[in-house]
Amino acid sequence: MIIWRDSPSAARIAYDVFSERVDLSDLEELLEWVDKLDSGAISHEEFLSDSPALWLSRVIDAGEGVAMKVLEHLQEGLPVDQILSDSEISEIIIEKRREMGTLIAAIRDSMLIEDRMAIVRLDGTGIRSNGYQVTAMAGDKCDACMVIHGELGAAFGDGESYPVSASFYTNSFLHRSGGIYDLTALATRFDPDGGGHANACGCRIKPIEELELADREVSKDDVARNIAAWLQMWSER
Repeated sequence: MIIWRDSPSAARIAYDVFSERVDLSDLEELLEWVDKLDSGAISHEEFLSDSPALWLSRVIDAGEGVAMKVLEHLQEGLPVDQILSDSEISEIIIEKRREMGTLIAAIRDSMLIEDRMAIVRLDGTGIRSNGYQVTAMAGDKCDACMVIHGELGAAFGDGESYPVSASFYTNSFLHRSGGIYDLTALATRFDPDGGGHANACGCRIKPIEELELADREVSKDDVARNIAAWLQMWSER
């Protein structure tokens, strides 16, 4: 037997199941933000706000120790603003704010919008971005975005480095119920391991020649070739 129902987030399903036996009402407000972030239902204004819940979402990936500390504080029933005032976490927020400034500058300096696709080249910079930040900055000028990141010659497992890759995101601020194109078509065009969701997916940049996979290492020119091929597919939407 398969039990399925639509839900804005996996966290919401877990909440609904466990709240039948445990009082989780103190998490309800935070869960509303989780639903928005996980489903792409967050508004442009909410994403650009200084909401404590947003900053909590930005610090929990700072390391396993930080994630565990946040979990412990939640178990203690502390509100989000008190969690963020923890000395260790507040120091991380200062660093995250600095990183955010660097990211915004990098996106602003490299973003190109072509045929309503925002293209951001972050490869070789050590910087990553999700689609929210790019599409928030592009506004209603794009229907989706393509973010290139990673390092040429890198492989998974090489410390903090990873292969040069692409991530694709629908502009969920503009298209609240799903995008106008299944972006997995781009993510799987050259990379058999690429994929994800129609509105958020990714893949590795692959070596190609004349739109066919080539048996060699990825070069800088391959990044441009992959982008050009994806833009051609996008133009036929």
